[in-house]
Parts: sequence; structure tokens; C-alpha cells
Amino acid sequence: MTASLPSSPPALEIVGLGKRFPGVVALADVSLRIDAGSVHGLVGQNGAGKSTLINILSGMYAADEGVVRLAGQPVEITDTRRALGLGIATVYQELSLLPNLTIAENLSLGREPRRRGILDRPAMIAGTRQALDRLGLALDPLAIVGNLSLAEKQMVEIAKALATDPRILVLDEPTAPLGAHESGILFAAIARLKAQGVAILYVSHRFAEVLALCDTATVLRNGRHVVTAPLTGWTESRLTDAMIGSRTERFEHKARQPGEVAVALQGITFGHQLRGIDLVARRGEIVGVTGLLGAGQNELGRLIGGDIVADGGEMVVGGRPRRFRGPADAVKAGVCLLTEERKAEGILPNLTLRENIGVSSLRDRRGPLGLVRTGAEQQATEAAAATFGVVAASMETPIRRLSGGNQQKALVARWHLANVDIFVLIEPTRGVDVGARTEIYRRLDELARAGKAIIVVSSELAEVLALADRILVVRAGRIDVVVDPASVDEEVLNLVVQGAEAA
Repeated sequence: MTASLPSSPPALEIVGLGKRFPGVVALADVSLRIDAGSVHGLVGQNGAGKSTLINILSGMYAADEGVVRLAGQPVEITDTRRALGLGIATVYQELSLLPNLTIAENLSLGREPRRRGILDRPAMIAGTRQALDRLGLALDPLAIVGNLSLAEKQMVEIAKALATDPRILVLDEPTAPLGAHESGILFAAIARLKAQGVAILYVSHRFAEVLALCDTATVLRNGRHVVTAPLTGWTESRLTDAMIGSRTERFEHKARQPGEVAVALQGITFGHQLRGIDLVARRGEIVGVTGLLGAGQNELGRLIGGDIVADGGEMVVGGRPRRFRGPADAVKAGVCLLTEERKAEGILPNLTLRENIGVSSLRDRRGPLGLVRTGAEQQATEAAAATFGVVAASMETPIRRLSGGNQQKALVARWHLANVDIFVLIEPTRGVDVGARTEIYRRLDELARAGKAIIVVSSELAEVLALADRILVVRAGRIDVVVDPASVDEEVLNLVVQGAEAA
């Protein structure tokens, strides 16, 4: 940990930063500094201003007030190209890779090496290998990005940032899609970059990572600076208190009474990812599904939600055999799917909150001529937003401006309004802060107690322990163990996921 402030100017200094949107003050008088060769954590609930600050540094937004200094010199970050030219590279939660291009083409896009005006492919491949080596990745530079796993794509996204040789590296929830092995690779790379003098702004909701990796942290709340402090002696509880303003209310799982079978799978197979899956989910319960990265749990969730089609076996929904050809078929049968790709596969970013919540149930509010009744639409979507605690300036706010937690709550509200019976959620609180996570847990609990069947696929062991009535552990495409969450803690469950037998 940093013992004292250096005499040289910080690599990055922000003074009095402010940013407003219509009806919203996103940042107000925010200041922080990051020294070269240090890792600085940025902590706050969704909506605290973290994303706005990141977008200003990356050139996506222009600040309304304040100064940004690099090595003591004021700079103007007019656009993303200017940010990169100044040595600021940002890795967002949302991937920006082009799936039809190779890793090398993605890493070199817009700055392809040329020799006598002709693309220098050997130099492009060599530069890509160098960037991948900095992360310890044994990937083929000529591999098509669309064929990579989500974790590999995230690591390539980070390698893309490193290929610009940044002085300031901004990492926004970098481990969200990563398993333990990939996270370890990233942490080792951060240590190397720190030793090379790179200043790193590390944004994460995972407090254990912040405490382990960061020298100093800044906490934001409601767009304002709360505290900046060295992290020596800090705990997760203390960070939570600083972020929330008071101790976070915990979700306490109380026993539920499962009812009739809502969905049943028998002998389901899908390629090599799923092999002989048997599963039952009942109304009034939450079934947790977990496993190591790539074990097949995400494919299982997508299959139940109609996103992929089984090669074999039988699925029964509502007492009838079903074979979904796509998510639309699943919705007709009363099944909704919320994937881990909330931005790409969930929200409609250019539509309003009202439109996003109401889009799947418009037929319920059509008049005799087939036109949507405006008053009924406003009333129904407002009620759904209130039921699920969605916070926004108005129902006409573009959903892309909402925090990740509010976007996720809006998606759950969408399907509640559509009156589906079975909710399948994959990584439902990825990129969501502590407060919003507790609220989402509470809403899912309420849905289960109202008679819905909930299937939660999550790599967060604490999450499935908090929510589930039963935990199904997937290994190598099979449900290998069924765990009673009341009989294990997180440490024991982790051993089971790793391959040990349940106690």
C-alpha cells in the first residue's frame, strides 16, 4: 500500500468534475488523483456516477465543470481518439469487439501497421501476440473473436486496451464474466502493469477484489465524492458503509412452499455442453444452478429459455411436452429468459423505460382498432416500475441512461407485466451494486412466493446460497450434485463446485 504521497505530479488528477443530464446531476464537484504505478479503486452504487466519470475520461462525454490533468498538465478530452492519444485506455463492461474479425484485426482496428502503404500482417500479428503475452493468454491471433468464450472475449478486450500502451488504464468491472482462473491471470497482469508504472483506475462491485488489488479507493454516492483513502485496514463492511451511507440491509432467505411442477427436463442433451440433464422446477421456489466457468450451466439456462434447441431429451412446461424453436416460443409457453448479456440481449437501449417495460405485453392494452391505449400503457408500466423499485427521472427516460441495477429491475418488471410463469435468469446481478442486488433478491423472492417458478443460473456462490431452495451443481455438462443451501456455507459449496463431495 502507498505509504505517502509522492512529490511528482500524479499520473491522473481530476478536480471539481461536474456533469448534468436533463433532470439529473450525474456528477457534482468530484475530485481524485491516481499516482503512476498504483491501482485506484472506484466504488459506488449503480447511479453513483462511476460510469459518467469513466465516460468523461474515455472521451464519450464532455464534462460541464472541472479540470483533468495528466502528469500535472491540464488536458481536454474531446473524443475517444483524443483520450487514446493522451494515453487513456478504457475497458468497459460491454464488449466492443467485432465478432466476425480475428483477434489481431480487432486489436489493430483503426491503427493497422503499414509498410509502404500496405497492411503489414506479420507486424499486426506480432503486436497482437505481444499484447496477449502481457496477459499470459495462449490464444491464436488469427482466431475469430465470435468463436471465443465470453471470458476469452473479455480478456481480448483488455489486451486490446494494452495494445495502445496506455499510461492510464480504466477497468470497468473487468472480472464480471471471468472465472477464477481468468481472474487470476488478470490480477497477475495488473501487478505487472503496476510495476511498469501504469496508473490503473479499477471499478468493481466486488469489494474483496478492491481490497486485494487497490492501493487507494474513492467512494462516490449520488454523483458526489464521499471519501478517498488508502485501503490499509479497510474491510468490506467499511466500504459498504461508505458506499451506502448506512449498513446495507441483507436479504434473508426464509422457507418457501413449492407447488406443482412448472418445468421438467429429462435426458436433455446439447452438443458436448449438456449431457443427460434431469431437472425439475416447481411453482413457488427458486432453483439455483451453478458450476465452474464453461461447465454447461449457461447453456442449460438458455435452453430452458428457448435460446438454444436441445439435441435430445424431453422438456415439459405446464404439463405439456415442449420443443422451443426460439425465445418467442418460450414466451408463448410462459417462460422468459434474462441472459448475462443485459445490454445486448435484454434492454432496447434507444427506447424509453416505459417502452422497455411495456414492449412484451402491448396486446393487453390494445383498443378495438389495435392501437395501444396510451393511458393504460402509462398506468401499467408505472405500476410495474414501482413494484420492482425502478428508479428513473421519468418513464420517458431512455433506458440506456439508467444504472445496471435499474435496467435489470426493469427487465424483470417487463416479464412480470407480461404475466409469464417461469423466470430464467443468468447472472442476474452481474455489474450490480450491493444495494440493488439486495433489492433484486427481494423481488425474485416475492415472485416465487406469488407462485412463479424461478431458475437462477449464477457463478456467484453467495448469490445461489442466498436465493435458492435447491442448488444444482453442473460439472462437465451434467447435474452432478444437488445441494441443500441450508446445509452448506460458501466455502463448502465452493469445494463441491470444484469437485469435492458435499458434506
